[in-house]
Amino acid sequence: MVIRVLPISRPKVIGFLHHAYPLSIMGNYNDYLPWFYNNFIQIICNPEYFEYKNDHLVDFYFPNDRLFSYPCIEAYASKPEFSISEIDIVDYIINSINKDCYVYTHVDELYIPNKKTNKSFTHNIFVYGYEDEKFNVLGFNESYHFASTQVHFEDFRKAYSHADYKLTILYNYNNYITPQFNIHNVIRSIKDYLLSINTNQGNGYLPSNPIFGIETYDYLKRYIEIIKSDSNNADIRPFHILLEHKSCMLERINYMMEHNYIKNPKIYSKYKEIEQLAQIHRNIILKYSVSLDNMALSNLATSIDLLVSKETDTLNMILDDLQSLGFSID
Repeated sequence: MVIRVLPISRPKVIGFLHHAYPLSIMGNYNDYLPWFYNNFIQIICNPEYFEYKNDHLVDFYFPNDRLFSYPCIEAYASKPEFSISEIDIVDYIINSINKDCYVYTHVDELYIPNKKTNKSFTHNIFVYGYEDEKFNVLGFNESYHFASTQVHFEDFRKAYSHADYKLTILYNYNNYITPQFNIHNVIRSIKDYLLSINTNQGNGYLPSNPIFGIETYDYLKRYIEIIKSDSNNADIRPFHILLEHKSCMLERINYMMEHNYIKNPKIYSKYKEIEQLAQIHRNIILKYSVSLDNMALSNLATSIDLLVSKETDTLNMILDDLQSLGFSID
């Protein structure tokens, strides 16, 4: 039996798979941490979500295409035309993995076991190994848990052939780049987040008229009112991404304290309170998704205002602390 499994790790961000997949590769190597703490600070909100023109209300901001924004990873996009040629997708993936390349592609999840769908639905999938005529894949299972599962070669071949979108990307870890932590980038990003500054700079990958930074919470409260008025099932993803934003910031604060960028010992505990509030908000939405009881949402907007107030104060504490240590925050 031939087995080839590439290493993966639990990514720090799983709210959207376009972040989780590359991070699951990078997490095997601590060299990526300075780059990680330089990023995942600014947030982008897409008001077109309310017009059903976009599927993402809230996400982390990246200046380039999110699938190609990781300097520690080499990414190669394959033209989908190969799917109608003599090349078999199973052989293609096996050959790619044998060359230490992870494979991001698209399948119709109707043909994938452990996926909770009863209709045709094209979605991305991430392959990191194979054994015993099965691929090892990473993603959300039928219980909506981010986990590793296996897909038989024949099921995968059928699912790929029925997908209506076949972009395929090969990822390979780049071990000759060692990112450095950039405190000036962190300061700029924190200020952009606090002031809701448009960080777009002409990025063609972003929607028109995006909202940045802490102003995102105004649109989150608008979304809550829509849920309450229409008794809709809630989309948990914005709340989960914002929880992950707080968790990433808390890890960043710890990293900055360990490397003597932050001296004020109160900052970590204050931001821990903010992470806990974000977790409460996420859990409230989970509870509402089960009960559809508007009473579960009754105090959520007020609690969001409290989070915004606490986060504004604590991020300004970070900037003040950095300034007291001689870093320019202008």
